[in-house]
Amino acid sequence: MSSILGHILIIIGMFFIIFGSISILLFKDLYARLLACAHIDTLGMIFIVLGIIFISPLSTLTIKKVLILVFTLCIDPVSTYAIGRSAYIRGERPTNKKHTNNKGEKP
Repeated sequence: MSSILGHILIIIGMFFIIFGSISILLFKDLYARLLACAHIDTLGMIFIVLGIIFISPLSTLTIKKVLILVFTLCIDPVSTYAIGRSAYIRGERPTNKKHTNNKGEKP
């Protein structure tokens, strides 16, 4: 039973990572791409590691898998912040698009 749950979690994680990769192509702004990919890829990694833990529970490698999960949860936000900050220092500014209605007028 835990093997089936593990495979389901891995498949869910793969879908999150695939959708995160597609979001790179869909978003135009660097910061939108960075935000979407960071959150979605982290969530995909969580599901994949949890799936691997469920497939082979209570082994000596379980501690290593949990450490990989904790390391990923600690490093992903820091790396996203570093990339965003370096882009801002380099001069890349977020796009500030005003919302308009269908006629092109401001609401």
